[in-house]
Amino acid sequence: MSQLAEAPSALDRLQAREEIMQICYWYQGEGFGERFTPAAVMPFLTLDRRLVAEMFQALVADGTMEQSFGTYAFTAGGKRGAGRLFVETFTEFQTGTHGECT
Repeated sequence: MSQLAEAPSALDRLQAREEIMQICYWYQGEGFGERFTPAAVMPFLTLDRRLVAEMFQALVADGTMEQSFGTYAFTAGGKRGAGRLFVETFTEFQTGTHGECT
């Protein structure tokens, strides 16, 4: 059996965690539902499937999400945190450029 790819670094894991939180926050905002699965967010990510599953479990462990019957949902604090991340990341894309109407 071939050797598995190198384990993700702490920075890779942090970036994956934040990407997943932002995708889930966006997912809710677009009306796709309040509950998520790793498979549902995979089309929006360029991450390894196992890492995504691990990050969902880590989000449960730190109280950002709760798990029920194989799906995940934000806790109240988790949703606030994801919203902050989303705004920080995408605010610059929401403003008009020179000569553009706001």
